[in-house]
Amino acid sequence: MKKWGIILFVFICMMIWQAVNVYNAALEPKQLAESKAMKRAVSEVHFTDIEEIYTYYGDQAYVVIVGTNSEKEKVAAWVPEKTGNVIVKKIKSGVSKQEAIAKLKAERNPKEIISAKLGMEKGVPLWELTYIDDDNRYSFYYLSFKDGTFLKRYSFQQ
Repeated sequence: MKKWGIILFVFICMMIWQAVNVYNAALEPKQLAESKAMKRAVSEVHFTDIEEIYTYYGDQAYVVIVGTNSEKEKVAAWVPEKTGNVIVKKIKSGVSKQEAIAKLKAERNPKEIISAKLGMEKGVPLWELTYIDDDNRYSFYYLSFKDGTFLKRYSFQQ
């Protein structure tokens, strides 16, 4: 009986080890893309502090970096994962995260707001607001970063 316990323990340890390896291998391309984008953005934008970094998947994948530049201004940089120019905007030049959320609340009355992230579609910087609507649907609401105009909306059943 003791022998079976040891064999079972070793088997479970091996399964956990393999699961961790698969998870790390799955994350490696994303981490590599974010690392390359960070190096590119830091050299072009001269970030002194980075607050957020995430990948936005639209018509093209962009790594979005939000932080402070060397002139102490809060900026956002959209770095294309493949080819293209880094696009940099001062946060104060567009609609703030709080303003985008307020507009969503006023126009759609969401049950729960999940996230508010910057993105880019067809060269247009935008806010992607993810929320749960009154019908319990997972919804995406897109507003222009420049002036907060409505761009599009999608909803999916949960």
